[in-house]
Amino acid sequence: MSGRRQERQPTRDRTGPSFWLAFYRDQARLIWEWRATRLSLVRRALLSFVAAAAALLIVATISPNLTLGGPGALLLAALLLTALNALGRPALLLVLSPLPAIVVPVAGLLLEVVIVLAIVRVVPGVRIDSLAAAIWDAVFLTVLNAIFAEILRASDDDSYHGAQVRQLAAREFGKPGSSVPGLLMVQLDGLSLPVLQSQMRAGRMPTLDRLVRSGESRIDPWFALLPPVTPVSQAGILHGNNDDIPGFRWFEKRSKTLLVANTPEGASEILSRRSDGRGLLADDGASIGNLLTGDAARSYLTMATIAGDLPTANDPPRLRGMFVSRVNYLRLVVLTIGDILKEFYQRERQRARRIEPRLRRDFHYALERALTNVSLRHLTTALVIEEMFGSAPSIYVDYTGYDCLAHHAGPERSEAADALDGLDRTIGSLLRATRDTPRPYRLVVLSDHGQCLGSPFSERYGELLEDVARRLMGDSTSRLSAAQSWEYHGAGRTILGEIGRGRGLRPAIARRAARRRQAAAASFDEQELVVCASGNLAHLYLTFSDDRVDREQVDRRYPNLIKGLLDHPGVGLVLAHSARHGPVALGRTGEHFLASGRVVGLDPLIPFGLLAAQSLSRLAGFTNTGDLSVIGPFDAATGEVVSYEDLVGSHGGLGGWQGQPFLLHPVDLPVADSPLVGAPAVHAELRRWLESLRTGKALAPGKPSTDGIPAQAVAEGSGPTFPEPVGAGAGSRP
Repeated sequence: MSGRRQERQPTRDRTGPSFWLAFYRDQARLIWEWRATRLSLVRRALLSFVAAAAALLIVATISPNLTLGGPGALLLAALLLTALNALGRPALLLVLSPLPAIVVPVAGLLLEVVIVLAIVRVVPGVRIDSLAAAIWDAVFLTVLNAIFAEILRASDDDSYHGAQVRQLAAREFGKPGSSVPGLLMVQLDGLSLPVLQSQMRAGRMPTLDRLVRSGESRIDPWFALLPPVTPVSQAGILHGNNDDIPGFRWFEKRSKTLLVANTPEGASEILSRRSDGRGLLADDGASIGNLLTGDAARSYLTMATIAGDLPTANDPPRLRGMFVSRVNYLRLVVLTIGDILKEFYQRERQRARRIEPRLRRDFHYALERALTNVSLRHLTTALVIEEMFGSAPSIYVDYTGYDCLAHHAGPERSEAADALDGLDRTIGSLLRATRDTPRPYRLVVLSDHGQCLGSPFSERYGELLEDVARRLMGDSTSRLSAAQSWEYHGAGRTILGEIGRGRGLRPAIARRAARRRQAAAASFDEQELVVCASGNLAHLYLTFSDDRVDREQVDRRYPNLIKGLLDHPGVGLVLAHSARHGPVALGRTGEHFLASGRVVGLDPLIPFGLLAAQSLSRLAGFTNTGDLSVIGPFDAATGEVVSYEDLVGSHGGLGGWQGQPFLLHPVDLPVADSPLVGAPAVHAELRRWLESLRTGKALAPGKPSTDGIPAQAVAEGSGPTFPEPVGAGAGSRP
């Protein structure tokens, strides 16, 4: 970890003067270390002065007891109010740190009364009628000043998380810590290695850049096999097994069930199939903000446990401080509204500049973006800090803000880059917090997949892929939508689900609201075709049989289907299963028989990289893979794909950066054999690092592979391709 770490020494005498002297010295140090930068201090002082002046003016207007003798008196009183608050509140926090949290706002109100009385005595032209009036006006002034100051200083993350660290450090002060390092694993959802490198060079991610430039950490690539989506990657990383998950959503023909990973029902079903009780976090670890748990002892904001994993009466109220504290709650509201307004501006800017491709982004998306990029990020970070002060040996947290923005704006557009700014600041706050946690932590930052830019199929061709397929089949039945928007109810449902854990009125209201956000169950009776899309991968399920339908059967029953799909410009290849030859990748001018490696005509896998054959062979072996699986075309010149979802940034199929995530890790925790291929290989490395930290046994340096391609992949004719990273910017492409 970067930065100086404070060594914790257990104190036996918790009543003597030496203990309290050390305690207050520690609290004063934390106030100093979490101070803002010089530029931020100047900005904060100016904004606090504006907030104080506005609050004084409103109170003087509505209260007959407070009189301000002109603009000069107002400005001087606001200056004095700002200065006394700036000097008095840190001292107040310092003195009251050992006391219950409810004492702090009460003492703050008393401080405000004293400040109001001081202003009346010092500032000419300011008059108040009585002490009782001073108390009531101080109450109004405190509320208004807090509201205005929070609105104006809403982006000040350091003071927000610094206050939490001081409170937790006070709780743990003098208690013995652990010398065994823990492992903090931060997932930046959807961020590819090339985009990470370009944003670091652009100065967007200075915290991660410093870790690498200092030689403390290094970045290694790893390669996500088909399909590169979060449920597949997290199942592999957290549980070491991501078999039989053919996409973000898929159809199970025998039970006539559509599974969507980003719902409580879908995530819990995946967890029940992949969990064996020995996941990555089974060592009393914590899962925060994920789809799956990794068999963690504690799970928060985790989709698989939202519905059924209610805490007991003895569980600590982890989110209590977030919802009881007026300022913290207000801050989240202010930031959320601000992000919604920012989305409206950025949406109109894209339209005015005629940036292509782009989506129509409505209010629902603006709200979901704000919840994901603001509220969920701050709640998640607060939980991570609390788990670190609780000495969890392993913590895995997923931040999804960049992925959400990249889907709708584009993976390199300015909107997505702004999200990376916030995530980098968040990682900086976590690093700073580790200086005072009861155990040291080592930081690993990784992603689960990347994204590719591209126009949606429906925008390019005026219809959905399933419309094309139905027409080729001669199917005239009405089309049933697979409700692709379910993926983007995730943030709201996660927050509501977490608030709904427990007993009482607030959890009951939250659970009811979460149920109202659930999509209605789909009925697939009498449907000949079900199509499930994940980026530029789409599974086509023919429902006349509960078993997989082979290529020969498809040609007999629907003679125009495969040929018609291959003739369509929005189709790159079709994966089918031949009764005679096994899985086969079909292109317009050639076929690749995956079992034997034999190619007839022009190999359709050439545009998709050397790992395409390995990925398709694996996908073909899954139980619930479609009877036909369609891969959208990939343009190597632009790096763009054709997506079967209505998204301009997509992932889930083959081609480009979507299969190129990264792994940033300490240099003394090396990758054994780089690069890693498949999420289970990342799981094995993380387990190896956890064991090394637990036992204190040093790891031997890793063995980098030749030209970044594993020797085994070269021998098998499979391996990754490396497009050059490009700079950030709206619509920028080489």
